[in-house]
Amino acid sequence: MTGRPDPPDRPALVGDARGPIVELEPPLSQAAWSPEFVVQSIEALFVYRTSDGIRSLRPVHADSLWLGLGPGRGPADVVLGAAARYGLTPIVIHSTSWRQAGDRVVLTYLAVVQPPTDASPHLDDCAVARIDLARGDATAAPSAIGIGQVVEHALRHLAWLVRDDPAVAAALPEWPPVLATYVPEPFRAM
Repeated sequence: MTGRPDPPDRPALVGDARGPIVELEPPLSQAAWSPEFVVQSIEALFVYRTSDGIRSLRPVHADSLWLGLGPGRGPADVVLGAAARYGLTPIVIHSTSWRQAGDRVVLTYLAVVQPPTDASPHLDDCAVARIDLARGDATAAPSAIGIGQVVEHALRHLAWLVRDDPAVAAALPEWPPVLATYVPEPFRAM
């Protein structure tokens, strides 16, 4: 490295003669981080539809994307910003659930996106599999909730929205057939 600052229109570079040069992107979230700062976390689940079913786009390093919610930001705006960062075009964004994970409250947003034409190298593209929901009891949450169960719950919520919410139904006219089996648990066997 030369010791000269990078031009203002270029990202900062990290590295030396022995290692690779890496371009650093700005953070996905602008929320400050500290081990003592308990933040509300936004979880973004990106899904899209193909002729073979529903697919999920998730970070290569984790089961789902968690974003900090800083002061003055709306959670949907945070999810929209993350989608843009990955080059995704959202069709519908909707909060579908919340849960406690350690000392954090996680607010989950399902983001239905257009099928990506150019896949981000930072996202894994996987088929969504059906899974039983996590169950607690009448006054307590489940002891463990897996990401597959969160996705299952989110898609059941979306199935309800395409039937009940005119704006969601209009935005997702091709989705009802693929969501037809996502009905509330008591009715699945009927």
